[in-house]
Amino acid sequence: MGREHFFLDYVVTQNGDTIYGAVKEELLKTYLLKFDNDKDQSFTRYEADKLKGYRYNGYVTTNKEPKDGIYTGLNAKKDTSIDNHDDYLIKNNDTIYGDVYKPLLGSRYIISKQGKKIKFKGEVGLVYKTGQYIYEYRDKPKVETLDSKEDWLLLLYKGKDLKLYGYATGHQGTCYFIEKDNEMYLLRMDEDWFELLNRLFVDKPSVLNYFKSGFLGFENIYLAVRYYDEHSN
Repeated sequence: MGREHFFLDYVVTQNGDTIYGAVKEELLKTYLLKFDNDKDQSFTRYEADKLKGYRYNGYVTTNKEPKDGIYTGLNAKKDTSIDNHDDYLIKNNDTIYGDVYKPLLGSRYIISKQGKKIKFKGEVGLVYKTGQYIYEYRDKPKVETLDSKEDWLLLLYKGKDLKLYGYATGHQGTCYFIEKDNEMYLLRMDEDWFELLNRLFVDKPSVLNYFKSGFLGFENIYLAVRYYDEHSN
């Protein structure tokens, strides 16, 4: 397998074999791997709790060491340089470190390292991190008629030349936002998203071959963005 395949996701079997492909979710803990060299484009099912680990859309999930041959739990982490430790809030170019909370009712807030409780609501320019997830309040295209022009977006990938976002609430997995050249684009699963990818990545058409062949699908847009960014000058 050539180095060009390394941008793909993968599973690591109990024997320690790393198999690259397109990982897709099914039900709770079942993941599907689509082999690149499989002319029939078929899926092979792997139970997540029977693997040593897998990578899917930027998150590497590993199993704890097995006891009596049985893996005891899954642990996921971002496979980029995102700091997995302190939460923070960025407001007016100031970064406040502490613990961020998102109650079911009421405003989000952070308890700073100094013990101060600071509430915050959606405001363009705000950024906060909780756990492994970074959220930005951004202007964006409307997904539907009654949708807001501004909302919290989940940062899925931050590269040199572009960013990939998903919705923080609602529409998860059915739409993505790509920011390129300071413009935000909406990709919807129920619209011609591939045509938009063609326009955005016209200078790196090789990654789109994976989509044209059916090897990658809408749920794998993260891989296209990552490949494009890592192969840009």
